[in-house]
Amino acid sequence: MLKTALLLWAVEAATLSVLLLAMWANDRRQTVVLAWSLGFAANALGAALVGLRGEIPDYLSIVVGNGFQALALSCWAAGVRHYDDRKSTVWLLTPVTIWLIGMHFPFFASTFWMRVFLFQCISALGYGMIAYVLAEPKLPPRNGRLVFACIALVQSLLMIYTGIACLFVRPETFSEIPNGFFYTVINIFCLVSGILFGAHLLMSRTERRLQQLIVTDPLTGVLNRRGFLEQVQAMRARPPAGKLMLALAVFDLDHFKRINDRYGHKGGDAVLIAFCRSSIECIGTRGIFGRIGGEEFACLLHVASPAEAVGIIEAIRLSLMRQRIGLAGTDRIIIATVSCGVTVSSILDAEVDDMLSNADRALYAAKAAGRNATVLHDGKASYRVSDGQPREEPPQTSGQDTSVTSFPLPPLPPLSA
Repeated sequence: MLKTALLLWAVEAATLSVLLLAMWANDRRQTVVLAWSLGFAANALGAALVGLRGEIPDYLSIVVGNGFQALALSCWAAGVRHYDDRKSTVWLLTPVTIWLIGMHFPFFASTFWMRVFLFQCISALGYGMIAYVLAEPKLPPRNGRLVFACIALVQSLLMIYTGIACLFVRPETFSEIPNGFFYTVINIFCLVSGILFGAHLLMSRTERRLQQLIVTDPLTGVLNRRGFLEQVQAMRARPPAGKLMLALAVFDLDHFKRINDRYGHKGGDAVLIAFCRSSIECIGTRGIFGRIGGEEFACLLHVASPAEAVGIIEAIRLSLMRQRIGLAGTDRIIIATVSCGVTVSSILDAEVDDMLSNADRALYAAKAAGRNATVLHDGKASYRVSDGQPREEPPQTSGQDTSVTSFPLPPLPPLSA
């Protein structure tokens, strides 16, 4: 009966392995799926070898078969770490290592009940590792992870109980193992529950990725317009100590159409990616950055003063201006600049629509003043930040008032700000 049950489970585990392998082949970024597929494959092979005891050499059935089942636990634990975007570690192989070493000592290898005791101990260790890696990080879905960890922990405690019982009863066959029926029922329950919760984790991961795609620009990886606006309320609700003002800046890459015409869309994409990368480095943890249009971007910052806001925005502008952006596959270099409009408001009085309107006015003034400039609009007037850099072209004129004056601020922070 036990032999039939092991062989049936081997077929089911192999089926799960093939299904997970097909999922991984469809999206090879999901290393968690590959690790779990390898785990079920090892478990299936181990169960089949153990089930064939008496028909194959004992070394294959006992040492290799149980070794594969211990390896399955390591693969499942490694899969959870990959689920959390963490790398696998050598200590995950501890159960299978202990088993293989123990089987080379006659004290464990010569008697059935000592082999059962050792296997129960290393299995308890394996399920304990799974429970630990599930509960360690505080990542979503938190409740699902904790339930999954509890199931693995129950399995681990069951293994410890069975192993200790074997020391007193000293069974000579599988049928003599204490509480064999109870052990089998709980083991099946935990295994099926683990499969269900594992599927829940994968579904939650897929859902989070879809939600991230909705609010992320696919080319640059920064927030898109929707994602940017959704983060604004969170920025208002959680200001850091001493940062009681919000600065909103909008950016427009200068003559971006010319870049596309001259270097092709490949060159334009390289400029967009380079600008986003340098902007995020300048902003750090002080705010959010997003792409709100084709070559238009915006950032929202927690600042203590207008001077701090202008310093950060100037750092972004100068960082792009000083870059030499290489065009992949060629020796051509692209030099790009950006015009910046910024406005500042206290957190209590901040209205996103009004700030966007003021930032747009400042951006228009920066472009009218010759581009490659930063202009601050305080709600009444525009002030151009003096940078000492030559403009690309003479200031433009139009029927709209675009007059700007020097920005009366203390010395700006260095680029590292």
